Amino acid sequence: MIEGSLRRDPLNKCWIIFAPEKVNTIIQQSSEKESKFDINPYLPGLEFATGKDILRRINPAYADKGWSSRVFPAKNPILKIETEKNFRGEGLYDTMSRLGAHEVVVETPRSDINFDKLSIEEIADAYSIIMDRIGDLRKDSRFRYILVTKNRGLDAGGTINHNYSEIKAFPFIPPLINRKIENCKDYYRMKERCLMCDIIDQELFDRKRVVVENDMFIAFCPYASRYPFEIMIIPRKHRNIFEGPNDEMVKELAKIAKTLFYKIRVALNAPAYNSVFHFQPVNSKEDEALETKAYHWHISIIPRMSNIPSEMIEAGIFVNPTLPEEAAEFLRNIRD
Repeated sequence: MIEGSLRRDPLNKCWIIFAPEKVNTIIQQSSEKESKFDINPYLPGLEFATGKDILRRINPAYADKGWSSRVFPAKNPILKIETEKNFRGEGLYDTMSRLGAHEVVVETPRSDINFDKLSIEEIADAYSIIMDRIGDLRKDSRFRYILVTKNRGLDAGGTINHNYSEIKAFPFIPPLINRKIENCKDYYRMKERCLMCDIIDQELFDRKRVVVENDMFIAFCPYASRYPFEIMIIPRKHRNIFEGPNDEMVKELAKIAKTLFYKIRVALNAPAYNSVFHFQPVNSKEDEALETKAYHWHISIIPRMSNIPSEMIEAGIFVNPTLPEEAAEFLRNIRD
């Protein structure tokens, strides 16, 4: 067992504590628990339960009752598109209305199925419909950041035993994401290079933390992983996602995602997990050119294998029981 250490994450500018002696305990405790509902409102035939679709895809290969994937407004949204910002001060405090968008993407008509058991075509269609919605939402000048999350399992915040994602458009840039973007912009100003492009080069040179790769994407456990078996999927080439990904790119993303989620399910006792798309901000005006050069879109996958301690919530101090080199080797050795 490699000895534990403290590592500084250059992307998030924070220190991570590694405690490898804890890894066996968290694997034994890991298990994805899905919520059980009498009725799954995301099933074909129950569209009335979710309301009118914003967007619907019909792939004849696996469509059921008129759709293969669909997007609709969240039933209980945390943000509301029908309102205005109404930014105002109340004494020394600032406040504004819950302006934004909150949408649900049902990625497949099939229920109670692991994401990695979907076909590559199904996964590609799910990612493609998400990209289409992002392209539309970014046109609304009131929005500043679009966040796409997939919460699978009760421990990860999933509420229904179905493969779905949520899209939220905010009138501000969330603080932790803003810090990451600012770090990338500072790095570009100093070196005229993208920080994440340099991280990719380092990971491909070291080869110790790479889990899987193909011609367009690389997936690796970050050098200073905040969570056990955290994985980042990132395009090999610097690309602005808002230019519109082509079919080949989405298919390669689907391939690498299918492999990764299979490895996570088999290796880690089918844990609950969060998957988060990270894009550059929208409607940045004069900052857009710099953000396009400095920020590299990517996906974070976080298996929820342990409870979040108070020092992580309140102080941003992460304690990780598994080194990324060991985590990557463990996942690499899981074969189809």
